[in-house]
Order: sequence, then structure tokens, then C-alpha cells
Amino acid sequence: MTHPKIAVIGCGAIGTTLAYTLLLRHPHLEISLVNRNPQKAWAKAFDMSHCSPELPNRAIRAETPEECAGSDIIIMTAGALPRENGTRADVLKDNVAIFQTLLPTLARNNPDAVLINITNPVDAMAYAAGKITGYPPERVIGSGTELDSMRLRHFTAQTLDLNAAELDIQVIGEHGDSMVPLWSLATYQGKSLTEAYPSLNEDLKATLLHQTKRAGWDIRLAGEHSCYGIAFSAVRIVESILGRSEQPVRVSAELQSEFGLPHSFISLPATLNRTGIIQRTLPDLSDTEYQLVMHSANLVQQQLDMVGQLL
Repeated sequence: MTHPKIAVIGCGAIGTTLAYTLLLRHPHLEISLVNRNPQKAWAKAFDMSHCSPELPNRAIRAETPEECAGSDIIIMTAGALPRENGTRADVLKDNVAIFQTLLPTLARNNPDAVLINITNPVDAMAYAAGKITGYPPERVIGSGTELDSMRLRHFTAQTLDLNAAELDIQVIGEHGDSMVPLWSLATYQGKSLTEAYPSLNEDLKATLLHQTKRAGWDIRLAGEHSCYGIAFSAVRIVESILGRSEQPVRVSAELQSEFGLPHSFISLPATLNRTGIIQRTLPDLSDTEYQLVMHSANLVQQQLDMVGQLL
């Protein structure tokens, strides 16, 4: 029996955490680790392979971009890190150059793969990946605001003393400072969150959103790298693609003026399968939320223009 193959490109904190999470949650997958330093990829795969006696039909190995063929999903985590107190866009030029080195070979050897980009700036780099590989738009997605939605749920539940698993708050738009929380649609145990908790006023919403935007930087300022949350959110995207979850995920993809929004590359709720995105929806937004999404799309489009100049 042939099992789905996942190629994880980059063996830094995110790539290795992602591979290990997949290893534990889905032991029937094949996982390939690719890194610019082949010895590092070998060491990580070798270490994880020692779990195999307790995990059925496990195959995890290190491969080069040339060897990495037949993948169903390619996950890009390789790239330069944003500078302290900078923005995700600061590293756009460096990361486009890295993608231009890696992706042509990967695309040639994996012509039918779905590509998930995690490298920052997520939305613009996913767009760059699509241009470099020539993959159709439905097969190139960014990890988007799935992580931001998880973070906002966590901070809100922590502040209001709620069970985060029963809290639904979506974040859409850019994975960045212009992200848009959909407070008008937020629910707890199926009931309107804002109606049930009057203490959730505009000041508190702003504080919670600020925490969400700064979460990754706060981890960096503590001398560490954000890896667990993003790895877990990426696993949720993989599970959606493989049909292991029917829940929509907030991933970014190219927007061709749908929903009255401008051309851009932003996150909306999406349904996925082995061919990539099969449906995207725009939630029933308030007028203010719609204008914020429009603003977010326009800001991301400026990054896409920069990508066009670099390519």
C-alpha cells in the first residue's frame, strides 16, 4: 500500500517540530526531510526513526531536492528569520532568492504536489512559490491565519476564563499586522461571544489582538523561536488536505478579485483535499470588518508587487 508522502523543506525549529508532530499523529505517512546542510537532515531523520518500533509502517528519511520525488505535499519552512523589531516583509528579498534555488527542482520532481508555505512573509512567499513553480493557484497555499486564529482563541479564553476548545473566533486577511479578527461572528458554546460576555469591550478586543500580533515576537525576545503553534497549525492543514479533517482552515491563497476584493493573497476559510483548495468562502462580515479585509488585501498586494520586481 502506498502511503501519502510529505516533504518538509528546512530542518530548523519549525520543520523538525512539524515532522515530529506528523510522525506522532499520523504514523502511516512517509516523511522526507530536506535541508541545505544534508547532515542536519540526516541527523534529524535518524533520530526520529528511532521511534519506529512503536509506530506502524513509519518511513522517515533525509533526501536532497533531487531525490525528493513523488511527494503529495511539499511544506516550505526554509528561509531567513525576520530581524528583531522588524517586519516579516524585511526578509522578502532573501527568501525569494532561497526559493528560486530550491523550488524549480522540487517542482520538476513533484509536478502534482500541493505546496504549503510557512516561510515569512507567509502570504507573499506563497505567491512567490506559485510563480516559481508554475503550480496552479489551488495547489499553492500559505499557512495564513490558521495560527493567528488559534492564538486569538487562546488569549481570549485565558482572559475570560473559558474553555478554548469551545470558543470559535476566526482571523482572516494577512498573516501580519493587518490581520482581521471576526468578533461579530465569534461564539462560545454556540452562542454569540460578545453578547454573552459584555466585558469584551473594544479596548479588550484591541488588547487581545495586540497579543496575537506580537506573540511570535514575544517568543523571539525571550531568546527562542516560535515553532510549536505554527507546526501544529500546519499539521491541521495537512490533515485537511488528506481528508483527515472536514473543518475549514484559514489559509492564504491567490485572490482573483473574488467577493468584491482586489487581487491579493490573503487568508479566508477554505475547504481542502488532495488537489488543494476546492472552496473558499467569505464569512458574513460587518461593514467595518469588510473594509478591514479590503485594507489588508491592498497591503498584501504591495508585497506581491515587490515579489514581481524580484522575480
